[in-house]
Amino acid sequence: MYHTAIHSKSKYIVRIFQEKMIEIRKTDPLLAKILPPACPAEGVTYVPSQYALAFTHGGKHYVFHNLTKQCIEGELPSSCRAGEGCADLIKARFLVPEGKDECATYNQISSLVRAYSKKKDTRGFLILPTLGCNARCVYCYEEGMKPVTMTPETVEQVIRFITEQNDSGRVSLGWFGGEPLLGEKTIDRICEGMREAGIEYTSRMTSNGSLITPEIIRKMTGDWKLGKIQISMDGAREDYIRRKNYYAGHDYYSKVMEAVSAMSEAGIAVNIRCNVDEENWEGMPRFFDDLRTGVSNKDRVSVYFAPLNTVRLGNNDVAIWEKIRDSRQLIEEAGFRCQPFLRLNLRFRACRCMADGGSVVITPEGSLYPCEHCPEEGRYGDIWQGAADADARKEFCRVDRTREKCRSCPFLPDCTSFAACPVEDHDCREVFERLVADDLKRLAETKESIHTDEEMPVC
Repeated sequence: MYHTAIHSKSKYIVRIFQEKMIEIRKTDPLLAKILPPACPAEGVTYVPSQYALAFTHGGKHYVFHNLTKQCIEGELPSSCRAGEGCADLIKARFLVPEGKDECATYNQISSLVRAYSKKKDTRGFLILPTLGCNARCVYCYEEGMKPVTMTPETVEQVIRFITEQNDSGRVSLGWFGGEPLLGEKTIDRICEGMREAGIEYTSRMTSNGSLITPEIIRKMTGDWKLGKIQISMDGAREDYIRRKNYYAGHDYYSKVMEAVSAMSEAGIAVNIRCNVDEENWEGMPRFFDDLRTGVSNKDRVSVYFAPLNTVRLGNNDVAIWEKIRDSRQLIEEAGFRCQPFLRLNLRFRACRCMADGGSVVITPEGSLYPCEHCPEEGRYGDIWQGAADADARKEFCRVDRTREKCRSCPFLPDCTSFAACPVEDHDCREVFERLVADDLKRLAETKESIHTDEEMPVC
């Protein structure tokens, strides 16, 4: 078990560091370049940072700083003053002035990193060819939305808009929906438009997989230049049929598995997302038995679990997350790579989501949004007028407007700081604490002192 400094100051042994810190992992290389050491101040009382995650492993004590990503061996004092042997801990920000607003510090560092980092040379566009779908998932994230499909006129304007917005010669196209493969011709035409404009592009897709055929796979590896796809599958056959509830009444269960195998064989990275709650969890062993035999080519296939939003917002989300944490063996024994949903990040990232990274969502009507989860008020323009309300996008992505419950959280650097973000978990702090415990122990076991001059991507 481990605990965070902000929760358990009383558990810290008051032991002043008289010797040099023993580093297990050095500060993130980019932060080491741009962030000067903190200066100890006379007469100031210092206490453990809210970002200091203290844990024990193998009978030894360690502290991981979740903002700077530095890890040291030893314990922190519950409090100290400058000149009492804690200068290194103060300089490294493991100890901070009592009462310091560390949320403000995080926001300042994020702004600094954004200013320092080079501009991305690839612009991202998430395009929704249609909101129509051939399934009626019981948890549908677009429930209540009209099944609008892009018109030919809108498709041509999308091409013009991307061409005008692109200043690097390269774009990343994402296909989303609804079920994007119901808009196959739209995807064909937009990709053709990119080639006509001389724009280098790659693409990715989120799909239920039911409409994938050999011909579609040839398009994916050819004109669509699709390198990654996320396929949603929701458990064993009986759960899948009930929860997907396809209009045609077809059983696509085995067909989707065959498609996953065929895409992997064609060189496409496939990520199977399994949306879970208590109702379908018990069938997971049967689901993985079927995956083991149904997907013959597993080379590029990974699997991860995602709790439904109703679970994440409810008061039983910790129980589901613990089951997800313990599912690694189930996934790996079936022969697939385990794609973790939450984990300890060992590099500082200024951008935590597509909205923050500057991507643009284009709806079937041509409206522009910062991300696919945005409510109607998040609209900031359209493909004809452009970013008519650029201030609305900036307002949505304001990192200095953090939810009150998040300001003191030790995991804020691993989450979004947007108060406007519609995605929220009921017990996110407790979930993070439980899920990263094993990562911290593995960090102690490696005892790597990693430092490189290579600039790491931050978005």
